[in-house]
Amino acid sequence: MLGYDDIAAAAAGEERDALWRSLAEEMEAAAAARRDGPGFVRASTPADLARALGRDRRERRARLSTGTPRRGDPGRRQA
Repeated sequence: MLGYDDIAAAAAGEERDALWRSLAEEMEAAAAARRDGPGFVRASTPADLARALGRDRRERRARLSTGTPRRGDPGRRQA
């Protein structure tokens, strides 16, 4: 893998541009491999993330068993 020193030592112009592109592609490939690994959840919004992690189901189940209103309901007392 190339480093920043290699790019800095390269002559300005097409050679340096090619080295930058190569380094960027290698870094993207390394990042993509880590992102798709265990422990990562793909979600585009916070609600999608909660749904993927099962937090919305747990919250609904707790509400049904205790009879407490949903967060943000006007009938809920604020402490």
